[in-house]
Amino acid sequence: MVSFRPDDPQVRSIVVYRDDLVCVVGKKHALAGAEKVSIQRLGREFFVAHNVSSPLRQKVVQEFKRHKTPLNMEVELPSLEAIKRFVERGNGVALVPGLTVENDLAAGTLVRVAVPELRVERKLRLVYRRQAALSHAARAFLRVVEQHAEKHGDPFCFVAERG
Repeated sequence: MVSFRPDDPQVRSIVVYRDDLVCVVGKKHALAGAEKVSIQRLGREFFVAHNVSSPLRQKVVQEFKRHKTPLNMEVELPSLEAIKRFVERGNGVALVPGLTVENDLAAGTLVRVAVPELRVERKLRLVYRRQAALSHAARAFLRVVEQHAEKHGDPFCFVAERG
């Protein structure tokens, strides 16, 4: 399972989950009470980011450039959990996959801040070699994933991507 579209023609990918990046702050952060903020306002904040560059991170960087807004990545940490805990303690803001903060938002340890100009979708994909002969278990797994998507709908899906 990967969170980027593979660039390898030898690989087949199926989108199985759609998610958005969300802006989160600690509950005592100045932006915690804001229903929404502009991307320009975020330019005055410092961001806590993942220390690994990814296609998703590049999309965020491009969005800030497109809006001619600085993106101050002051702190880079090795995991989403570390990022969430750092922000929870009032240290900056973070853009993280919504799926990873559902429990934090429900518990009130993090607060979501809407940023209308910043909509970055993240897709989770199952990948496998295009020429591979899938085992019975692998084919059965794909059927289960497809049935789950049909039963539950968005954000679950089962969409084969063209390579």
